[in-house]
Amino acid sequence: MPKRHALPSFVAPQLSQPIKVPPEGCDWAHEIKHDGYCIHARLARGDVKLLTRTGLDWTDRYQTTAKALSKINVQEAYLDGELCAVRPDGTTSFADLQAATESRHHGLRADKAAKDVRRSPSN
Repeated sequence: MPKRHALPSFVAPQLSQPIKVPPEGCDWAHEIKHDGYCIHARLARGDVKLLTRTGLDWTDRYQTTAKALSKINVQEAYLDGELCAVRPDGTTSFADLQAATESRHHGLRADKAAKDVRRSPSN
């Protein structure tokens, strides 16, 4: 069984860097950059906090997303993901996300897969 780490209050994200050629080899993972906000979700016994990449609490701005995440059947998790406004054709729109944020419209679809950063090889 993997070593269990304490649930952190905040983890500074590893921000992407522009490069000319992607690295090769099986030790690298690549992900698509969606047009959204980098969001961390801290789940602790049903309580959810949505944190920006600088640690600001945006739970109040995205209550529907927080409510959906609270239903995940885990005691604790710290998830790293991208919060996106997904259009019917599957593309993301930062303008739609900003409009939803400004209007406090919380009907955004939660589609982004996230990973528990406590199990990351860098920990």
